[in-house]
Amino acid sequence: MCNIWQTNDVDELKPEHYAKLPGSLKTINITGGEPFLRNDLVEVVKAIHSRAPQSRMVFSTNGMETEQITSAVHEIIGFHKNIGIGVSIDGMEDTHEKIRGVPGIFKCATRTISNLKQMGITDLRIGMTLLPENSGDAMKVFEMSRELGVEFTTTFAHNSEIYFKKKTNKSFDIEGSASPELYSIMRKQLVSRSPKNWLRAYHIQGILDPSLRMTFRSHCEAGRRYVFVDPKGNVYPCMVLDSALGNLADVKNWDELITPDVVAKTRRLVQGCKEDCWMVCNTRSLILAHPFKAGAWVARNKVRSHLGPSP
Repeated sequence: MCNIWQTNDVDELKPEHYAKLPGSLKTINITGGEPFLRNDLVEVVKAIHSRAPQSRMVFSTNGMETEQITSAVHEIIGFHKNIGIGVSIDGMEDTHEKIRGVPGIFKCATRTISNLKQMGITDLRIGMTLLPENSGDAMKVFEMSRELGVEFTTTFAHNSEIYFKKKTNKSFDIEGSASPELYSIMRKQLVSRSPKNWLRAYHIQGILDPSLRMTFRSHCEAGRRYVFVDPKGNVYPCMVLDSALGNLADVKNWDELITPDVVAKTRRLVQGCKEDCWMVCNTRSLILAHPFKAGAWVARNKVRSHLGPSP
């Protein structure tokens, strides 16, 4: 699924360079590996906050180091209130620990969620990556998220040399193996009162329907509405396209990095991309860029879900 954990030669970008990010950023996902293992994480967040104080910062974590996570979060919310936490749980206890290869990690993750809730963090979610080994646990994890009072997101395992450090994740028959559970989750999300859940149901539809993903490929907003910055400071159009646009450490500010020539190059790269992507980050941007397509699907299938049939 992911080989980031095997990387041990990273010359990490110094915190002050993150202050070169554009101040217009609205949502920033600070991910890993495990971001809370950085001893200077709070300094990194302070640098980003100095440029984008109104942004929503979302931290993706495996939830294993509960005390380290809650300590850092406590310090961060002292100066940046608008944060979210996504805790990775890829199945119920036995399944999750088999996939992650770490005994006890399931209980650590659920304990971290409980402790963050006690701290008053309300923007919390469980993130599940679908694999052949865990597709039968999707509904159980979804129901657990409801019991814990947190949100639920899911996607399938992607290939990326620059982010996941892996290109051998094999596609599997999600439509056949996981579709009953995913359709049930979709219905529950669509009949809820949360617009965010309605759009998450649309995201699940994209997981199940390759034609929907292909339809949106020509509308991809990588490099325009979002970018990926790796730990060394290299900036890419997204987490999949292996073509760096530049490095934050080599420039004085964002405008010096993203020149008109770089913008033109990026659009050519994105338009020629043939990758099968459907991650929450790019789906969100696609929905914002083309809201009527997503809105029409939600309206049509919300009615159907209230009446009973599958979307």
